[in-house]
Amino acid sequence: MQLKHVAPGLLILIIVGSMLGWKAWQQQSVSNAQPLTEVKGPAVILFRGDNSPGCQAIHHLVDEAAVRHGKQINFAQLDWSADNPLIKQYQIRFLPTVIFIDQHDKEVGRIVGESPAVQEKLGRALTRLDDLLRQ
Repeated sequence: MQLKHVAPGLLILIIVGSMLGWKAWQQQSVSNAQPLTEVKGPAVILFRGDNSPGCQAIHHLVDEAAVRHGKQINFAQLDWSADNPLIKQYQIRFLPTVIFIDQHDKEVGRIVGESPAVQEKLGRALTRLDDLLRQ
């Protein structure tokens, strides 16, 4: 009897977990390919840091936004690489850095770091993507 009540929740959990795993695998395979050299707006670019808990939280926030807005906004997650022209173009000095690009391919915002305050700021910015990127 209790299994009937738990089964739908477990099924949903398995489906969501599978989707997030698939998304992470896709992003990882893109990051292992040749470096991305251009991103067209509107876009959100995450220049990734290490796998510390703070960086993982930043990655998770961007992943969630990509699921919600991925059809209207381009998302890219890039590991730091000295030979990637985007690192030079956007003058990335610290990781993680999230860059917001408007529809005219101009940078309209930047959030740097991984602290809880930065995570909160990024979360608010990602909920306002339509306003932020379509100015």
